[in-house]
Amino acid sequence: MKHIQAINRKATRMENSVAQTQDTQSTTDDVVALQDQQGPPQQPEGPHIPLGCSLVFSPGWEVDRNGGTAGLCQPVERDLFDCHRGCFWPAHVPDQLNHSPDWTSKCAAAQKDWRKVDLIFP
Repeated sequence: MKHIQAINRKATRMENSVAQTQDTQSTTDDVVALQDQQGPPQQPEGPHIPLGCSLVFSPGWEVDRNGGTAGLCQPVERDLFDCHRGCFWPAHVPDQLNHSPDWTSKCAAAQKDWRKVDLIFP
């Protein structure tokens, strides 16, 4: 569906460029989210895991985000604040801005006091 029309030469060039790119892409491309398409050349292609741990339950005990076991959340305290970055675990970190701003108020240092972090129920 096309709702917007190009009204100048630059917009027309951009539209043509997008059309050429779409024509050259394979129709078998899969939907990919939160994945780097160009990884280091010495590593094999990783598994296709759509979305991240803030939206779905992702593998954590079994494999990390690269399909191996080197980047698992160990120790468990690392997961409390790093679910959305390098640590891969099926945990959900609460929304600290809107719903649970003080869920870690009793926890001065995550490495020592992680058992004091509040559980958040929807």
